[in-house]
Amino acid sequence: MATLIVGAGALLLEDEIRMDRLLPDPRTPVGRRRDGRPIFPIVGADPTDPSNDQVPGPAQPATPTGQTLDQETLTRLLAREKQQGERAAVRKLVEQLGFAKTDDLAAFVP
Repeated sequence: MATLIVGAGALLLEDEIRMDRLLPDPRTPVGRRRDGRPIFPIVGADPTDPSNDQVPGPAQPATPTGQTLDQETLTRLLAREKQQGERAAVRKLVEQLGFAKTDDLAAFVP
């Protein structure tokens, strides 16, 4: 004797699973995001499901062009940027105090 369970649009039998409704076409958008990009249905949760072949795979992320930095190089670059920022801040303060160079400020302050 088969056990009958009804719910969520599916008729479940103990020996057989049968869907009462068809899945949407995976290439037809089911809606749009606010920015206009399409929303496609999610088809198949099982990797062996044949409907997975109908949906194009995810786009491959762009490989970063350029060089990779090791930790020592990155530390040296960040230290140089920090020093440049410090020099710029001192130069701005000296100019706000009305001096042309830091040596002029040092000579003024005993």
